[in-house]
Amino acid sequence: MIKSIRLVNWRSHADSFLEFRKGTNLLVGIMGAGKSSILEAISFALFGTFPALERRKVKLDNVFRLNESSVKIVLEFECDNHNYRIERTIERKKGTSSQAEIFRDNSLVENGPVAVNSYIQLLLGIDYDLFTRAIYSEQNNIEHFLNLDPKRRKEEVDTLLGLDKFELARTNVTAVINKFNSKKETLSSGINIEKTKELEEKEKIHSTALKASETDLITLKQSHQKLSEDYARLVASYSAMKAEKERFDLLEKETIRLSARYDSLSKDLNNQIDENTHNILHSKSLDLNSQRSACQVEMKSIEVNFSVLSKESGMIEAKIKSLSDSKARLQTMEENLKKERGSDTNESLSNLQTAKEQQLLSLESEKKSLEREIIEIVDIVSKLKSDVSECPLCSASITPSSLIHIKAEKDRLSAAKKVRVAEIISVVPALRKEIDGLKGRLIKISLLLAQIPSISSEILLSTPLIVKKESTEKALSLLKEQKSSIEKKLELLNKEIEKIQIESTLLKSLIEKKKELEDVTKNLSTTKSKLQSTNFNPVQFEEFRVSMEKLGLEKEKNLSLQKAAETKHSFSLDMLKMIQTELSSINLLSSQIAQLSLLIEQLAIYKLALLETQTSLRSTLIEAINGTMNEIWSIVYPYKNYHGLRLAVSERDYVFEVNDGGNWKALDSIASGGERASAALALRMALAMVLTPKLSWLILDEPTHNLDSQAVELLSHALQFRVPEVVKQVFVITHDEAFMGSDFASSYRINREKNNGGSSTVEVI
Repeated sequence: MIKSIRLVNWRSHADSFLEFRKGTNLLVGIMGAGKSSILEAISFALFGTFPALERRKVKLDNVFRLNESSVKIVLEFECDNHNYRIERTIERKKGTSSQAEIFRDNSLVENGPVAVNSYIQLLLGIDYDLFTRAIYSEQNNIEHFLNLDPKRRKEEVDTLLGLDKFELARTNVTAVINKFNSKKETLSSGINIEKTKELEEKEKIHSTALKASETDLITLKQSHQKLSEDYARLVASYSAMKAEKERFDLLEKETIRLSARYDSLSKDLNNQIDENTHNILHSKSLDLNSQRSACQVEMKSIEVNFSVLSKESGMIEAKIKSLSDSKARLQTMEENLKKERGSDTNESLSNLQTAKEQQLLSLESEKKSLEREIIEIVDIVSKLKSDVSECPLCSASITPSSLIHIKAEKDRLSAAKKVRVAEIISVVPALRKEIDGLKGRLIKISLLLAQIPSISSEILLSTPLIVKKESTEKALSLLKEQKSSIEKKLELLNKEIEKIQIESTLLKSLIEKKKELEDVTKNLSTTKSKLQSTNFNPVQFEEFRVSMEKLGLEKEKNLSLQKAAETKHSFSLDMLKMIQTELSSINLLSSQIAQLSLLIEQLAIYKLALLETQTSLRSTLIEAINGTMNEIWSIVYPYKNYHGLRLAVSERDYVFEVNDGGNWKALDSIASGGERASAALALRMALAMVLTPKLSWLILDEPTHNLDSQAVELLSHALQFRVPEVVKQVFVITHDEAFMGSDFASSYRINREKNNGGSSTVEVI
């Protein structure tokens, strides 16, 4: 059930809010008042569009009221025992863009127009197309299906029931069958029997050549394998000798490097390093670092206290400045109060406003009374013709001379009243302006009287704040002195620590060099022993290298012959593949022709099945609609004339028929305007119940179009008392005041001053 909607800057609505109830909700107002735009807003809130926008009859820019830059719609509804709220906004910035959000029990569940639309479709079980076909009857459209010509009615009812998709599918299947037949003829023309025989002969020749090249290639590969094995053995022996040579060269280089390092370290050291000195420096460094850490802890504590006091001092300073500003503001407000009051009191100003409003009300009442009297006088004068012998009001006899006298008297009286109306019209604007001025003065005085006491009480707090500020500044000054003393102490400690670190680093470097000298002496002795133990023969190494290069050349020659044989084999293989590919293509064409024949046959069967399914589905849907219409026919048509209503199906049309107790007769041939309206309403209700059973909504825009007074009365009675028994919630828009009744679930009158571009207003009735 839709609970409420709010429209902000939507079409002619500045800010309108409407609440709806279960049953029939009525919106009444003159043409152009903004009624239909409320139903369009419901459609836009749910699906992000509405029929006029979908058909591009209006653009999205047209929904903005006057020159406003943003539009907002808020729709609340209930579904499955949960409350939902959709909020859609449209912004006019560089371009027109829209946003959407949906809330479930006040919790956001989706945002973005596409996501919200999908969520609504899943939640309600309908999409926009079904909503506009089954639920939303556009303006003056309730008898839409009754007024269409047969061909058009058949198309639109099929579209409404979703049966047009079968018609489209059968048309598409016919097009596909024609396309496949054309392709089959094209493929058949591509098969040449003589060329096929020629390709088969070539296939035999290249198959023989391919076998011969394969034999040569096997022989060359076997020879290449033996050469590769011999070459691998030589390479292994050569690699072992080469590794021994590399080991010899490496040991020789290492011996030279270690000797040079030994000489360098011996010169740097004098063998008089006192390691006890390093321990003394380390102990002193630990003591100084401990002192520095204590100073740093004390400094951090002072900085924390200083930061807290600084913030507190800043806050006090800000409060003092704020109170100073409040004094100036208080003085200004007192001056403004004195200026607004002048010599008057609130009571005298209020009494004056009341008197002026009474005067305005009296003048407007007098003006309306005079205008009615002028109309009555004009009407009387129009009836006093030259051939009238009796007074139309009192039946007294009238002579030509008295007729002239009466007309002159009435004209004089009418002119005097018009003069008085003109006087009232000239006085009213100034009186309205004076009333608005009095209202503004009273509002300003009330605001000032409400604000002055609170500001006065704030100003009294300034004295203790000044005392607190002075004590805070003294504490900050003391902390600054302590911080400066510790900073000087830290500076001396850092210099002493840095000096000890330099001495310690130099001493550590000498100790490390002494240890390195010991390691170098040991490594040098080991390397010389390894160098003497190596077994490397340069002559034997060169002989192995020459033999390996000779065998490598022979292997490369064999590989060249093998590549030539592979090229010949590849050529024969490519030719054979090309021939076999052409033969395969011809065979594939034959296979495709057979497949196309089978597809054409299957599509013909599918086309027949579509027609049978469409006929069966149409019968099922019409049966459901007719069953529903006959259940509710007695509700919307509480008379004995016709006992039933149905939608009959013929080959070219859907015909609406009524049962007069014995026979079914065409509705168009016998029904009155009221009976047609009842039939149209029953159809709309049946469509809503059959196609959207979950919602039970119905929206009717101007359903009284082209109906006589009796039909309007019948439709109004049905919507108030009968329809809510079947459809849970109905929305009706009309400009016909005769349609109104006291038993609608809710009733609103929509008003708008169109001449001056005024906005729509909503009045509960």
